[in-house]
Amino acid sequence: MQLLHISIIALSLVYASTLQAERLVHLRMGEREWDTFAAQSESDSLNHTFNVDQDNIPRSISFEQVDVKQQWTLAINSKTIGRLPRDENRMVVFFDIPEDVIKLGSNKLTLIQTGSKTPDDIYFGYLRFYNVSKQEHLSQREISIQVTDVATNQGTPCRLTILNNRGCLASTGNESTDTTAVREGVIYSSTGKVRVKVPPGKYTIYAGRGMEWSIDSVRVDTTAANTTTEPPQHHLTIRREVDTAGMVACDTHVHTFTYSRHGDATLNERLVTVAGEGIELPIATDHNLHINYAPLVNQLGLNQYYTPVIGNEVTTRVGHFNIFPVANGAPLPNHTLETWTEIAASIRDKTGASAIILNHARDVHGGITPFSPSRHNHVTGRSQYGWEFPATAMELVNSGAIQTDAMQLYRDWFGLLNRGLSVTGVGCSDSHDVARHFIGQARTYIYCDDSDVGNINVKSAVNAFTTGKTNLSYGLLTTMLINKRFGPGEITSGKDRLIADIKVQGPSWVTARQLDVYANGDLFKSITISDGKQPGIKWSGKVDLSRLRHDCFIVAIARGDGVAALHWPTAKPYQPTSRHFDPYTIGSTGVIYLDVDRDDHFACAKEYAHLLIDEHNTLSALFRALKGYDTPVAAHVAELLDHGGKSLHDTDIKVHLKKSTPAVRRGFSQYLRDELAATP
Repeated sequence: MQLLHISIIALSLVYASTLQAERLVHLRMGEREWDTFAAQSESDSLNHTFNVDQDNIPRSISFEQVDVKQQWTLAINSKTIGRLPRDENRMVVFFDIPEDVIKLGSNKLTLIQTGSKTPDDIYFGYLRFYNVSKQEHLSQREISIQVTDVATNQGTPCRLTILNNRGCLASTGNESTDTTAVREGVIYSSTGKVRVKVPPGKYTIYAGRGMEWSIDSVRVDTTAANTTTEPPQHHLTIRREVDTAGMVACDTHVHTFTYSRHGDATLNERLVTVAGEGIELPIATDHNLHINYAPLVNQLGLNQYYTPVIGNEVTTRVGHFNIFPVANGAPLPNHTLETWTEIAASIRDKTGASAIILNHARDVHGGITPFSPSRHNHVTGRSQYGWEFPATAMELVNSGAIQTDAMQLYRDWFGLLNRGLSVTGVGCSDSHDVARHFIGQARTYIYCDDSDVGNINVKSAVNAFTTGKTNLSYGLLTTMLINKRFGPGEITSGKDRLIADIKVQGPSWVTARQLDVYANGDLFKSITISDGKQPGIKWSGKVDLSRLRHDCFIVAIARGDGVAALHWPTAKPYQPTSRHFDPYTIGSTGVIYLDVDRDDHFACAKEYAHLLIDEHNTLSALFRALKGYDTPVAAHVAELLDHGGKSLHDTDIKVHLKKSTPAVRRGFSQYLRDELAATP
């Protein structure tokens, strides 16, 4: 058990004594979680004894914590006084101490991981006790903040981030109201006007409103007491830096503690955070419930900022599916069914929802990973169970459940598209919290009328979503047009040479590094973004697609640095596959289908594979013809041969592969690798 050597220091009358350790202690339960932590922790728990006399009886405690993911319980004299917030960000946390906990003389404080043995590296320290309550200590000073939109000069919904002089999220004396949602170091405001309650000290306060907007900040010193009745007002201004005209910002995965019973965002708080992050089409997706936000949105006066939609996270044993739109009062689908076909039928029969999203396909829930190799061949998009894909969309970036490999779900998506399925790629937050994994960090931009975000035509928006007229944003926004006419969800036509116009946007506080263009999921062109720090347009240019040899879909994906700043921190992976992680931001386009052969028909990789096998009666002829096609077509040929009774390990196949192109060899190799991984 780690022992903190700390001492009692007399301070002012406001808090007469302080118990402190002026450093952070590294604690670890289990194996090393991240390679950014030391190979050996100082301990697996904390144990400290301290003396209390009649003149120094503490009533509250504060501490600093970093990277807390699992449940850690803080106790004094074996009585729990609180559990550390499960939040990876660096923050100062306060607990009140119940009256019957402290005793005169020797006391024992402990911190241990409870409830789970999942590995968790944390830092904990800067421990202090106060002889006043948490609320009394945190409410000694007030800072008056007004945040306005530069364009309108009016107050605007926003997120305030309050940091102390050590750069930690600083707890405040504020509590959530009808216009605010409050957590350690974070206050969302639906009006832009807040009085922030803090102890004496030096603070930096940031204002922002999601990835479309700039940030502004102010430094405030509250060490000296204010001598006037009203605290001085600090004006912060933010401006839109990312042009999203003609697109609606949608978060398809939104929870509340009120209904899902995990996380911490109450319904009231959720509705304030939606406005504060600039989400214009939030989909209510509490687990196996249909929740209508609209009455409370209207009551709180937030209906000018967004249009809420009733949805549901249909939480089954074989996957989670977000569905929308759902009519108010519609019956619930049967979430106890155990095949995708039955689940999809129940969703459509009971709710009529036209948008069905497969959520976090690479995460384990209930012991099942929907796209694990044993269940799914990601190269060809084929279910190992023979199930038809039940959804119209799938999550590619879930900012509450980030993947270690940013491209894994994209590769899964490409496999479905090459199979000929129409699947919209989705960005969402899966937010259950006010500030930990916050709403709208990843989002989907839908091409539809955004002139009145409080009255979005939901039917039109959903139709655009289900037909793939979308882009995905996680800090960056990438848009693309082919021949200045054809956008996501569309098939090119005409005889013109195929040219892609691509633009990468992002706010000033996100840095773009690279743009990759994929054809049928194969990397077609990679471009380094050399000046990716400026606000707004990070890169724009043209990509010549004329050397493509057959029909294919095209997707552009921009990548950038992760954001460490606590006003918009990008998260570590939810279920990591490695101890090493490179944080990232990403922005990808929806799918544009290229009719390369100009026959007024788009052929997917699987269709080409069928045609090739039907047209060529011998392996020699088949492999000669395959030389003109890409890796995904070859992979589908491999699948058709394999399931048609031809062993891919036969000598004649190996001989033909040896003479074939690298693309064909890759296709067969990738298919076989996934099939081998599926073998028990």
